[in-house]
Amino acid sequence: MWGDAVLCYDSCNKLASSWEMRKVHDQYFERFFPKMIEVLLRGEAFWKQRKYRFELKQTSIYNFVCVIGGKGTFEMNGTEWTLNPGTILHMAPDEHIVLSSSQEDPLTYYSVHFLYYPIEWEGNQVKLGQYGAPLPFDRVFPFYADLPELERRLKQLYELWNNKSTSTEWTVRLHFLTLLKWMSEVLSYKLHHEDETARLIADSMKYIQDHYQSSLERDKLANMASLSSSYYSILFKKYSGYTPIEFINKVRLDKAKQLLRSTSEPISKIARDVGYQDPLYFTRLFAREVGMAPRMYRKS
Repeated sequence: MWGDAVLCYDSCNKLASSWEMRKVHDQYFERFFPKMIEVLLRGEAFWKQRKYRFELKQTSIYNFVCVIGGKGTFEMNGTEWTLNPGTILHMAPDEHIVLSSSQEDPLTYYSVHFLYYPIEWEGNQVKLGQYGAPLPFDRVFPFYADLPELERRLKQLYELWNNKSTSTEWTVRLHFLTLLKWMSEVLSYKLHHEDETARLIADSMKYIQDHYQSSLERDKLANMASLSSSYYSILFKKYSGYTPIEFINKVRLDKAKQLLRSTSEPISKIARDVGYQDPLYFTRLFAREVGMAPRMYRKS
């Protein structure tokens, strides 16, 4: 069961910081001046015309898409994702895409088409680069933090575009930039919160590794992390892949294996040395998790 962990202490510490993400976004958007091409709202009628599948061998523009209803799949350059309400995806030129929709529950989404060449100022001179990189977000990701507000902003963007006044493009550009800035801030805050939570759990895991011989009660560990016992258990499982008791047993049994292999100490003493005051309980637990009794493990 110990092989089921999805995160260990080291990987918790490698989570990207919100500050780094914000820095990347700032650098990108400083050079970002898109030409707005179109803002669309796609739904059932669109999918019926295309028999619920849309493919482009080679995209020619940038596209920002937010799914607000229905189900489907998105494939880009050979990688496929499932689409649900709240999914955001974006693409750049020269990519192979396939967008498919469920017939029973057709996809509904806003789509913002634009062109973009990165610009750089050198004194009073401006330099125009080649095609810019894709937007500085994951290519497909869920945005559940404030989906109603995202939908409101996209609806406003769509209505502004279809207003067709003389100031349409720059007004839509301004609102699109504001939307991307807002999204960046929401994601940065979410990452910061998750980063802090991951550090709390990583610190707790490190404490267990350093004090496995001591009495390690869940309530005490939760209190050290300033969390309720139940919420501590939920977060511990989410970020480590183990429940607290599973991780405590893993650390202790791993140490017991080392002692069984490297010493001739009695099993009862090894049990106490790794934190189990009841040698019989230790023997039963060891046999259940390792698949053989401590004595057999020592001889194997």
